[in-house]
Amino acid sequence: MVKKENLTQKQSDVLREIYEFIAANSYSPSVRDIAQVLGFSSPKGAGDHLAVLEKKGYIQKNSSARSIRLTEKSLWYLGVQNPSLEKNVDYLPLLGSIAAGKPIFTEENIQEYVPISAQIMGKTKGQFLLKVKGDSMSGDHIIDGDTLVVKTQNTAENGNIVVALVNNGAVVKRFYKHDDGVIELRSSNPLYEPIVAEDNLMIQGRVIAIYRNIF
Repeated sequence: MVKKENLTQKQSDVLREIYEFIAANSYSPSVRDIAQVLGFSSPKGAGDHLAVLEKKGYIQKNSSARSIRLTEKSLWYLGVQNPSLEKNVDYLPLLGSIAAGKPIFTEENIQEYVPISAQIMGKTKGQFLLKVKGDSMSGDHIIDGDTLVVKTQNTAENGNIVVALVNNGAVVKRFYKHDDGVIELRSSNPLYEPIVAEDNLMIQGRVIAIYRNIF
């Protein structure tokens, strides 16, 4: 049997709020959400309780704003039977940054896992996230700081927005292949010249969605 450690009333309230938030929204709350609902004077108060809950094994989280996950121990504590509250939440790997200007080298090291609503995105298998740097794709409403949802694939059709490796640099551009086999990667910002490539190009995936923080 899982050991049921004593929680204070406030810690129990925080745990219950996390469960109810995920059940209602299909993604986890942020520290600010918890602080607001439970009347903490600042997010730090809620964060302190989350740290205790994590230390005692009731939750798992990382540096992402909405990365809180309930453990089996917490569900047992709350008396949840056959829980399926996270069935509509997937966690996609964030693989660092990508240039939307000039090519830069990008290592595929997973920085964190970010919760994504499966109700909105559908099947997320084979997808990953990349952060945008630069403004060369602003004509497609992709701006510096955006997070791209990328479907892993090594082919593309003309007009697709792709993530590609060119000369060991990673870029996000529109893909066009000419009849002579030459591939052109175009920016949607007219201030940037196209990138022309032949053998030194590898398609990593196709951009299928954009996430942006507006606050």
